[in-house]
Amino acid sequence: TILSTKMDDYKNKVGKYTYGRNGTPTTDSLIYAISDLYNAEGCVLAPSGMGAISIGLMSILNAKDHILIPDSVYGSARRFVEEEFPRLNIEFNFYNSRDLIHLETLIKNNTKAIYIESPGTYTFEIIDIKKIIEICKNNNLKSLIDNTWATALYFNPFDFGVDIVIEAITKYISGHSDIMMGVVLGNNENLTELQRWSKNIGNYVSPDDVYMSLRGLRTLPLRLQKSSENSFKIAKFLETKDEIKNVFHPALKQHPDHELWKRDFKGASGLFAMEFQDHISDDFISIIVDNCKIFGIGSSWGGYSSLLSTMDVSENRNLKSSYVPTGSYLRIYTGSEDTQDLIDDLNFGFKKLK
Repeated sequence: TILSTKMDDYKNKVGKYTYGRNGTPTTDSLIYAISDLYNAEGCVLAPSGMGAISIGLMSILNAKDHILIPDSVYGSARRFVEEEFPRLNIEFNFYNSRDLIHLETLIKNNTKAIYIESPGTYTFEIIDIKKIIEICKNNNLKSLIDNTWATALYFNPFDFGVDIVIEAITKYISGHSDIMMGVVLGNNENLTELQRWSKNIGNYVSPDDVYMSLRGLRTLPLRLQKSSENSFKIAKFLETKDEIKNVFHPALKQHPDHELWKRDFKGASGLFAMEFQDHISDDFISIIVDNCKIFGIGSSWGGYSSLLSTMDVSENRNLKSSYVPTGSYLRIYTGSEDTQDLIDDLNFGFKKLK
C-alpha cells in the first residue's frame, strides 16, 4: 500500500507512485537497468517468461489479425497460440525458420506480425534476422523476438530493427534459479501498447523478486561468460563421442547456421542439445543422466547449476519440413561449475552406458 500525505494528493493522484500494482521505485530500478542494457525506451515486467510472451503478442494483435510463428518456437508459446488464438479469432501459421523464401508466401492481407525465436527451442535453428526485418518492413509488419538465449549482452534485436523484445528473467538475469519473471521491451507506440495491456490485465511482479533480479543482474556478465565457455568446451567434447549423431550448438562450425550466428551474435549461451545415434534408446540415455552427480535433471536453465532434460521434439513441430531428430534427444545446460568436473561427470555416465 502506498500512502498519500493529504486527501487532495490522493484524489488528484499526486506523485509518481500511487498504487503498488502500477509500480514502485524498486520496480523502476529493474526497468531502467534492463531498458538501458537494450538501449530501449522502456519495458514492462511480467511474472514469468511465458507471461512476457503473451503480453508481447496481445499488445499488438486484435481479432481477425494474422501472425506468423516459427515452427521451432518454445513449446508453451506454441500451446498459447494453438489453444487461445482460435478462441480470440486470431489467425496464425507456422513457418520454417530456415526457409524464409517460403515465409513471404504465407503473408496475408491481414498479417500483422512475424514472431521470431533465435536460436529455436530444442534444435537451435538460427534465423536470418536481417532478412526477417527486411520482409517486415516491406510488408508493414511488426516483429517480436524471444531473446532469452542470448540476452542483451550477446545479441540486441533493437540494433537490427526488431519492434518488441522478450526475455525470461527467470533464466540468466535471475541467475540463481529461485524466481520466475519476464520482461518485454519496446519503443514509442510499441511501448505504449505494452504498458496499456500490462496495466489492464492486472500484471504484477513482487518487489522481492525484483530485488533478487537486480542482484542477479550485477553478476550477469561473469556468469554468462562462464556458462558460455563451459557450453562450447562440452559441446566439443560431445562431438568426440561415438554415441552422438549431432550436437546442436550454433558456435560449432558444423552447425548449419554457424555463419549466421557468427555474423549476428557476440557469443553463445550455455543451452544446447545433442541427438544420439538411432540405436541408442531413451532408456539408455536415462543410464547416462541418472549416473551424473553434478548435472541435475530439470527443464529450466540460466542458473549456476548445470542441467539435463529430454523430450520428444516431434510433439513441438507442425511442419513436415522442420528438422526433427530421429535419434533420442537430450538438452544440456552448462552453468558455472568447473569445466573439467562437468566433462568428468558426463564421461562417468557414458562409461556406465557402455
